[in-house]
Amino acid sequence: MKMDNQNGELLRLTLKERDAGAGVLGRAFSEYEVLRYYFPDETQRHAVADTFVFIGLAVCLRYGEAYATSAKMEGVAAWLPPGKAPFGGWQILRSVPFPILLRFARQGANRLRSFGAYVDRLHRRLVPYPHWYLQVIGVDPVYHGQGFSSRLVRPVLERIDQEGMPCFLETNVDKNVAIYRRFGFEVISEDKMPGTEVTSFAMLRRAQTP
Repeated sequence: MKMDNQNGELLRLTLKERDAGAGVLGRAFSEYEVLRYYFPDETQRHAVADTFVFIGLAVCLRYGEAYATSAKMEGVAAWLPPGKAPFGGWQILRSVPFPILLRFARQGANRLRSFGAYVDRLHRRLVPYPHWYLQVIGVDPVYHGQGFSSRLVRPVLERIDQEGMPCFLETNVDKNVAIYRRFGFEVISEDKMPGTEVTSFAMLRRAQTP
């Protein structure tokens, strides 16, 4: 399935493209603030980033949808529909191969437990009504600054608008806030994650009316 876009068509990912898509996201998230905080060693962090994003993408492929900008996979975004987020352990077990989960445990997944619990509590408290969730989005660093984030996001948001639904996301990257604001998202919560110096920005794009 492809989705029309003013700059071409988005490629809807399937399990066939899961590993390639996760590779793109892993490179995009290798310097993500949360991972930098919990995994200061660069080599370890890059390995963790690959597994971290693989899990989110795998869940979206099973319960939602994921797209790449093209077959070249300059960027990838994964979404969960109303009622599917935040996801829990059962969804992860049904979506992610056991060797990947075992690898994540050995990489130190327990370090991220408090982060995950905090984000899930925030998510449930701030948007306790049906909404779409932008689970993860990333552009391969070699393609930064070429408009691929916009190409990934806009056509999906247009469809969400047709459904009359809001959309939620979280980010820990201050510079991303301005980017998401261009797509109509507003900051509805900004706070330091407990016990860290990492800021969490929760953003909502309210349902659009014609």
